[in-house]
Amino acid sequence: MDFKKTLLFFGIPGLVIFSMFTWGFNSLIELNLPVHWVTFICLWIPLLILLSIVLMEFKKSDIDFKEFFWINKLNKRQLLIVLGAFLIAQVGELLLSFTTPLLATLQGFRVPDYFPDIFRADLTIEIPLETFLGMNLSGNYYSLFFFAIWLTVNIGCEEILWRGYALPRMEMYFHKWAWLVNGILWNISIHYFMRWSIITLLPVTLIVPYLSQRYKSIWPGVIIHGLGNLLIYVVLIPSVIR
Repeated sequence: MDFKKTLLFFGIPGLVIFSMFTWGFNSLIELNLPVHWVTFICLWIPLLILLSIVLMEFKKSDIDFKEFFWINKLNKRQLLIVLGAFLIAQVGELLLSFTTPLLATLQGFRVPDYFPDIFRADLTIEIPLETFLGMNLSGNYYSLFFFAIWLTVNIGCEEILWRGYALPRMEMYFHKWAWLVNGILWNISIHYFMRWSIITLLPVTLIVPYLSQRYKSIWPGVIIHGLGNLLIYVVLIPSVIR
């Protein structure tokens, strides 16, 4: 995957997601769709479409699924390093989180008024939360189910696409620097719709592809990305059960 193909692979879905949140979000809200499903559609449907295209390419190949998508096991030492990297990424994001509201004050980085709370620069996490993504949380067990779907699609799509499919093919062109290009494009292109968070996201968007390339496996991303996003349940569960 040369430079041009890499830019297209990350740039097209990034542009579609940005366009969906910029011009499609309010149109879908006007159709009386709930905020949480509108957010899901704008963010994940473009990646699900791209994933289906990649899976069709796999179907045409004679390569084993695990080999095609770099699904290789980690040994105990590698697993411990990945878990340590998860902690480093979380601390790094926490230390850099002050940049998000600062960037949001700059022209071109301001958060649109209609944006869902999950991506807002002024999001404050209190336990229990009353509402999240337009859902009242108290007694709302459906919200736990919805986020299980969200996280499955999130981790499944992103790690298979960016690390399982793109990274090994990028390595043929970018060699030892493939992880860096992968991480920068994942951050800037895919997350451009929430560009006020690009500095805060640097630890995870660089650590994940680095370890994935080092170990030739998507599992570092699944673990680090997955555990980080699963932390939402630390807030959701007590907000629902109270």
